[in-house]
Amino acid sequence: MEKELKRALILTAALVAAAVCSFVAAVAQTGAFTRLTLSFSAGETETTLFVQPGGTPDLADVAIPAGSRLLGWLDAAGEEADPAVPAEADAAYTALLGPRLAAEMEPWLALDGHGLAHPDALVTGAQIADGVRAMFESEVDTEELEGLDYVSASELAAALDGLFAAGELKGIIGGAPLTRIEAANILYPLYMTARYGEAWGFDAMYSVAAPDLDPLREGADCLAACLDLSGAVRYGEGLHNIDGWLYRADGMGLFLMDEEAGGISYGPDGRATSGDAELDELVAEALAPICASCYTREEMLRAAYLYVRDNFQYLRRNYYEVGDEGWQTSEAVTMLSTGRGNCYNYAAAFWALARGLGYDACAVAGTVGWDRSPHGWVIMYDAEGTRVIYDVELEMAYHYERGRTDTNLYELYPDAAYSWNYIYGEQYE
Repeated sequence: MEKELKRALILTAALVAAAVCSFVAAVAQTGAFTRLTLSFSAGETETTLFVQPGGTPDLADVAIPAGSRLLGWLDAAGEEADPAVPAEADAAYTALLGPRLAAEMEPWLALDGHGLAHPDALVTGAQIADGVRAMFESEVDTEELEGLDYVSASELAAALDGLFAAGELKGIIGGAPLTRIEAANILYPLYMTARYGEAWGFDAMYSVAAPDLDPLREGADCLAACLDLSGAVRYGEGLHNIDGWLYRADGMGLFLMDEEAGGISYGPDGRATSGDAELDELVAEALAPICASCYTREEMLRAAYLYVRDNFQYLRRNYYEVGDEGWQTSEAVTMLSTGRGNCYNYAAAFWALARGLGYDACAVAGTVGWDRSPHGWVIMYDAEGTRVIYDVELEMAYHYERGRTDTNLYELYPDAAYSWNYIYGEQYE
């Protein structure tokens, strides 16, 4: 009996030992006593996850405060870190949080009263602040932007710091003021990529959101997405006078007629300008009825010539030496505002109106006639480079002072101009 009991005890001990060995082996295999602790701090929320060495945490289990968006993680040393890599030791991470993105980015740029987008106009600080706010579902601080007249890419990136991850803002650099199309081409892709990833894109359907926005232009789709189209206006094909400026509509958009004129300057709103606000206003006012009553630009130029010839009175004023420059703007303002002037005023007035119609006109000071009397007139060049003379004041004098209504000094080519003996500075030879 004693031997049987002893045998049973030995057998039991062996079974227990085997079980212990199996348990120890299982523990060694699973690492039940070597798991790693990863702690995640997001605002006031703490989440603890446990992983085996070499394992990766399920970051979907990490709690992010409501209304916040995860921008990235910092490790215990304050360096950028990626908790998704295989864990090798206990670690603590702190979340970089930004405001939550809006479900949609609402339009933040308005069309003007004529339905124009002015893509090349400089965007103001207030406008781009509206764009930043449109990206988020809650209010964000845009005071820094609102205090700027115009905004560069680098200034925009600085204002977005903390709202987006540093990697998302990479490449937004530059010191030049942003245009409306450039600003839209930064903010809209930034929002869409942050919300949907790199896979988002536009479909291949092109539509005209605004008459002056070519849908095939780079960035046009982003600008169109940022425009409030409730004020959209559609223009039929042909020429349209808008605030005294001549545009051409061709079904794809609306374009300033002076786009191809090499001597035309442009203001920050994308319109042609003489550089003098008073003259621009006077030109726009004078051209409005002319453009409204004519169909082609050639008809408008002829009407502008007749307007100057028939609606002003001669008055002795300043005279200029052959080849003098710098007088055109002031003399045009004088004529268009007072209604009186001499040949230089007549020339300058027609010069200003012609340029308002998109012609690369030039008002010159020289002499006319075989006695070489001081005189001013306008020259242009045709498509073949031939110089053409327009002498509105001399035609006015023949019509109204000499009764010679058959005199036509509009569009004089060299053969016709020779008998009048026009002489001007060598720069016009």
